[in-house]
Amino acid sequence: MSNIESSEQIPGRRSRARTLARVFSVVVIALVLVLVLIYARLLIGPVPLNFLSDRAQGMVTSLIDDGFHVDWGDFGVALDGPFNPVVRLASVELLDAETDASIRMSALEIGISPLGLLYGQPEVRITLVEPHFQMVQDLFGPRFSRYALVEDADTGEITAQISEGNYIAPTVRIRQDGLQLAGQERNGTPGGLRSDNDWLIYNLEAMNQSLSEIAAQAMSGQLSRIVIRDGSVGILDTVYGLYKELDSLSVEVRAGRAEGRVSALFEAGIAGRVTHGTLIRSEVGGVARIEANVDEIDFATIIPFLDDPDGVVALRGAGALDLEVSFDAHTGVVERGVFGLDLTGTHLRLNNDAFEVTTSPFDLIWYPHEARYQFVEVDLAVGQSAAQVSGDLVLGFDRQFGPTVGMSIRAIDVNLHPDDMEAPEEPFEFVSFEGWSAPLYGAIGIDRLVAARDMASLVVNGRIDAVREGVGVDLRLSGRGASADDLKRLWPYLFSPEARDWFVDYVRDGKVHSADIHVNFPVGTIDMEGTGEPIPEGGLTIDIVGDDVQLQAFEGLPHFEIDGAARVSVRDNRLTLAFEHAVVLGPAGNIEITNAAFLNQNTAAAEQVLELSGDISGSVNAIVAMANGEPLNLLREIEVGYDINEIASQVEGNVATTVIATLIMDEAGEIVNADYALNGSVSGARSRNPIEGYSFEDVRLAFTASQEGFQVNGSGQVENVPIDVQASQTRGNAPDIRVAATLSAADAAAFGIDVSEYMTGQVRVIASPREDGRFGFSANLTDATLALTDIGVSKARGVAGALNGIVGFEDGDVAISEIDMGFGDVRLRGDLALGLDGVLKSADFSTFRISPGDDAQVAMTPVDGGFALSVRGRQLDVKPMLRRFFDLNGTDGAGASQDLQNQRFDVSVQLQRAIGYYGTVAIDLGLELSVRGDEIRNVSLTTQLGGDSRASATTNVVPGGRVMTYASNDIGALLRFTGIYPRLVGGEGTLVIQQDTAAQAEAGVFVIRNFAIVDEANVAQIVGAHSESRQLIARGNSLNFDYGRAQFIRRADRIEVTEAMINGDSVGGTLRGNILTGQGRYDLAGTYVPLFGLNNIFQQIPLFGPIFGGRQGEGLIGVTFAIRGPLNEPDILINPASILAPGMFRSLFEYRAARQDG
Repeated sequence: MSNIESSEQIPGRRSRARTLARVFSVVVIALVLVLVLIYARLLIGPVPLNFLSDRAQGMVTSLIDDGFHVDWGDFGVALDGPFNPVVRLASVELLDAETDASIRMSALEIGISPLGLLYGQPEVRITLVEPHFQMVQDLFGPRFSRYALVEDADTGEITAQISEGNYIAPTVRIRQDGLQLAGQERNGTPGGLRSDNDWLIYNLEAMNQSLSEIAAQAMSGQLSRIVIRDGSVGILDTVYGLYKELDSLSVEVRAGRAEGRVSALFEAGIAGRVTHGTLIRSEVGGVARIEANVDEIDFATIIPFLDDPDGVVALRGAGALDLEVSFDAHTGVVERGVFGLDLTGTHLRLNNDAFEVTTSPFDLIWYPHEARYQFVEVDLAVGQSAAQVSGDLVLGFDRQFGPTVGMSIRAIDVNLHPDDMEAPEEPFEFVSFEGWSAPLYGAIGIDRLVAARDMASLVVNGRIDAVREGVGVDLRLSGRGASADDLKRLWPYLFSPEARDWFVDYVRDGKVHSADIHVNFPVGTIDMEGTGEPIPEGGLTIDIVGDDVQLQAFEGLPHFEIDGAARVSVRDNRLTLAFEHAVVLGPAGNIEITNAAFLNQNTAAAEQVLELSGDISGSVNAIVAMANGEPLNLLREIEVGYDINEIASQVEGNVATTVIATLIMDEAGEIVNADYALNGSVSGARSRNPIEGYSFEDVRLAFTASQEGFQVNGSGQVENVPIDVQASQTRGNAPDIRVAATLSAADAAAFGIDVSEYMTGQVRVIASPREDGRFGFSANLTDATLALTDIGVSKARGVAGALNGIVGFEDGDVAISEIDMGFGDVRLRGDLALGLDGVLKSADFSTFRISPGDDAQVAMTPVDGGFALSVRGRQLDVKPMLRRFFDLNGTDGAGASQDLQNQRFDVSVQLQRAIGYYGTVAIDLGLELSVRGDEIRNVSLTTQLGGDSRASATTNVVPGGRVMTYASNDIGALLRFTGIYPRLVGGEGTLVIQQDTAAQAEAGVFVIRNFAIVDEANVAQIVGAHSESRQLIARGNSLNFDYGRAQFIRRADRIEVTEAMINGDSVGGTLRGNILTGQGRYDLAGTYVPLFGLNNIFQQIPLFGPIFGGRQGEGLIGVTFAIRGPLNEPDILINPASILAPGMFRSLFEYRAARQDG
């Protein structure tokens, strides 16, 4: 039975097992279905569990500090990935009740591994979705905060309004005399400030501790990872006034795979730039190590003073950072660090200018406990400059002035290449810098900066301050043996940029014998905006002494080369350049400059005021070429009608002058005004070759010149004629140039002017060029003898006289205008035209006075073959001109001048009164006369000679010549007027002259009636041989005649009297022979017939008349005589014996006139 029971019991047990299996399968399937349904629901979105929210919030509140408050919106379950369910808290805010700081996020997700939870290792995963928090960074380090950025609508300024809640933040006042602390640190603990090195140690050790704790939690299975998605962080640096915001922040921290190891990936956007990197914390052999690699990092994010907006220097942009820091794994104390840096991609800001920074990747070795950072042989390029740099930085702390940076930097192969210069020919071999920085005060101290190359060295020390009120500089530089190029490259362009620009632009080369520079700009006095603010008094002092200085040509000045020492001196905006000797190289010769100085009164002014001084010497040719060439062009406005350079090239001589000049230049560099003074001399000047036909030598001049004018005095010789020169000019007036010389006729001929026919002796002439190219002249005629034969005027030597006028050259002639000549009673005013040979071309005298009382105008103009002379006026003394045409006395000056010989000469006279000889006046004289040389070609005359006396003349053309007829009812008055013979009284007669053009001779007949000869000594001498005749003259002192007739032939050199006779009641006679006008002599023979009325009866007897009475006009008794000798003092020869020979027998006792050929 027992076996049966056992067998029955077995099937029952199997049934229960199957039932349990079925139930378990159903439960499992149900759970799976539930899980599937839940998973499907979670795929749609979070599942709210708000009914559990209050209980969860209570649990969280019990876990966090009492000073914090946490709150969220929705509470539920969601998926983090395909198979990771998480608890999701939406709209989470964590608030610090004391400081009012908060962290907000759109969701906080906490995931737990269900399987791990069964083993007590939940491997929690924490995800912060779109978290946002704000931080304030100040001298006490970073802390969470809350603030708002408010922009002023009017000014655009942004203000940070920080909400501190109940927290009273400690206050640090940055005062001029140091830092002042007020308030307390958080939690009331007394605090202190730290150096940047201490903050770095503090932050890294805190990071290491946090990562160590994460690693421990991970290794225990409590924590798997921490994730931040799309977060943002605002960082406000209240010390340096910087605000940076990190957006699109993504962080993933993983741990648990190895002991102490934590890894992280992170990425964030900063100002449009994406920074990303990795971080690994590990422990090996008791050493903890944090390694990080960050690309596109803004270094100012971790070292704020690198981008101080108030500083002169800042480092901006992003580079690369590799970090390796080791810690003691047990104590967590940092031991050593290496920062791998690559600054490529950043730029260095100097004031408002940015320069690209390029480096090779280099290691910055950190010695934490020494606060020292070391870098070795870094290839660094800033802009176009480059060097290999090594050095040490020490981040310290000064109790008075806060964090400091000590710097010891060394550089080799330093190529300084400012943007406004070419690359240097060779680098500085070595540059060392020892200094410090106090970032809170924007102060940089230069204990010693040394730059060296070959025999050159430069040493700099001083301090730079950059604060909100501005920048201040106190630097001293001294150098020896450096080049001008070195100074340009070492001169910071921020300090006196105008003076530096001038130095860079104009000092091309040179060696510095000594250089001492002191830059002392108090804070706020440096013009950082380039607005042209003046340098403060005493702000800039530069003294440089150099050799072999080469200057670029100054604007508006010729280029010169300095030979010897040169000095550059700068006092604030005032720049002075001085040198002992320089040479201007020119195509016409070199010009030497000594004791020269160049002064720019204010290099920052819009209008530059330049002062120049120095002693200049060189040849005349070189000086003129410089003055007349580019860029001076000092002579371009002087019009002389000649090529000044060409003239100067023919001149030898030297010029020495002292120059003081002030030039005012506009913003474009053009000279707008000039103020100058010259004081110099010209010596030994002479012409190499004749200039315009003239040579000069031994010219010596002394001159002064300024913008007000110039003054020149000197002397020399032109064509061996001594001359004196005087020239002057005042502002706005034409130059007054006077050249004086004492000239003889021979001297004038040397200048191409022949005045020998008119002048002997000497004339003092002063000539002055005029603006129109002509020359004014003034001549003192006192020591000259003048003979103006064409107008019958002369002056003896010693008689005071003057001649003024203006001389010009027109079409090869000499035009003399505004003539004013006076001596004795002569006064002439008018114009003349002469040929270069002195031949008169034309004349026009508005005043023509050759005797007292004259009031006439004379004009002479060219006509075909000669000239036309017009005489008009109220009164004119015509005796000089009558002497020129009618003088038979053979005096000098009679006849035509050589200039007018054989020329046609047409005379037209209209005078109210013409004063002739012996007080005779011709009233209403009208004369039209045409002559050629001494030949009268045509005459027309009408005049009144006083009372009823009249005279006239006409010309008629006949075959073979012309006939001129003169008639007057008072021949005596006409002869007295012309000065031919004064002792004939009365007489009515005619003169008929017939010209034979072919024979060049004139035959004339002169007939006169009823006249008398009065007081004639020559007549008395002839008739003195007859006693009764002597008694007749003694009673009446005159001889009366009834009739006279003469026939003559006028030739070129004589008048041949072929037959002449006169008769009266008491006297008669005949005359024959020649008047030799060419020789100025008489050669006449005649017979005097006393008691003519009785004697002539015998001549009238038919057949026997010639025997008893002789020739026609003679008588029975007669006396033969001869007139010979000069025309003015002839000799009278009488043959008394002839009175004894009657009639034809007298010919035996006659005088004979010499026979004349032709």
